[in-house]
Amino acid sequence: MSVKLYELKKVIFSPVVIGLMAVFIAFNIFVIFNQTQSTSELKVLNKIVDKFGYKINDKMMVDFKLYYSDQLKNLNEITFEKTSNPYQSAMDLFSNDFNSSNIYKEDDLEFFNDVRVIENYYYTAKNLDISYKDNNIKQVGEGGISMYNISGSAADTVRMQYAKLSIRFDKIKENGEYKNLFFIGNVYKMHTFLFKTLFRDFIFEIMILIVLITGYLMNYEFENKTLFVVYATKRGRKLNKDKFYVSIFTSILVTTIIIGISLGIYFTVVSYSGLWKVPISSGFNWDNQLPYISWFNMSFTKYLFCCIGLVYVCEILFACITFIISNFIRSSYIVFFIFAITFGIAIIISGLIPVSSNAVFIGQFTPFVLILHSQQWFMEKGPFATFKYYEVFTIVAWSIILLSICGICMRKFRKQNLY
Repeated sequence: MSVKLYELKKVIFSPVVIGLMAVFIAFNIFVIFNQTQSTSELKVLNKIVDKFGYKINDKMMVDFKLYYSDQLKNLNEITFEKTSNPYQSAMDLFSNDFNSSNIYKEDDLEFFNDVRVIENYYYTAKNLDISYKDNNIKQVGEGGISMYNISGSAADTVRMQYAKLSIRFDKIKENGEYKNLFFIGNVYKMHTFLFKTLFRDFIFEIMILIVLITGYLMNYEFENKTLFVVYATKRGRKLNKDKFYVSIFTSILVTTIIIGISLGIYFTVVSYSGLWKVPISSGFNWDNQLPYISWFNMSFTKYLFCCIGLVYVCEILFACITFIISNFIRSSYIVFFIFAITFGIAIIISGLIPVSSNAVFIGQFTPFVLILHSQQWFMEKGPFATFKYYEVFTIVAWSIILLSICGICMRKFRKQNLY
């Protein structure tokens, strides 16, 4: 049996690792089912897209209006028969608290609700141009400068980045990238749920497992008092390298299992049929004060895979950080504690740097801060992290630094005193 396979077996058969993975996946499933109770409303959009496509243009809006009018007419036929009351809109019907009258069948109530949802999508699409016209990205940057009292060269940098983002925003309006149907952000908040709630859960769950696994692998011989047997040979002194490769592989494996199962269940519960190619900068995908403005023209599918890829790389970086800590600390529990302190210090330091200098941005370019912006990756994310290649630069810079340090640690361990 190869050394790497033996080290891997230590992990995959560990009751702690198996137990934690089961708990984390169960928790994710609970969150998914608990937060996606309006799936019947979400499916209405799939029906609309099946009929008209997701691109919003003049012809589509004409057809959409006729469809909505027909549905409203059918609604009024039912209500007039029961109460002799016609309604100008589905929302007027719901405003009258008609559920308490108990005069409608359950199928009628479901139909009424579908019409209300169709109505919401129609008027949101109709007013989309007005909503986008009122946004001034440069003023958003000035608002951030004022809010955080940014001054000096830092303020100049923020203005420069938002000027670039403004050009991108104008491009989104020019090419109609925002004129595509998607789940209404301010109603369902699907982007926030998926890329903030779920992805942040994934990141921290996997991080906990990776830190525990890497610390366990690195300190196994020390904690089990077998170090003088294992590391007494020349081959044994190269074991750190094997452990490093196994920890990286395990990081990938754990990430794949947790994200694969959790997202598999999510996309089974929530149908994205017909929406996979919708640009992530769709005007419907707007659940905050500012619409989501991506630096690149990406479909939902491309954005999803880029975010998943970013999770993989971040978790590998966390494995590298744990590997480095484990070369100095000979207890897996203390390694976990030191990692947590390192995480906290990285976050705190980023908020202590004076906001009058460009040095304030350096604290943002860490994997610890990066994972806190998961719902805004590759997008506008506030005055301190709105850089076009923020994610790429952070990952590349830290990969070079950490891999170099890991290499040094491996070479140093070959001659290191074990006492």
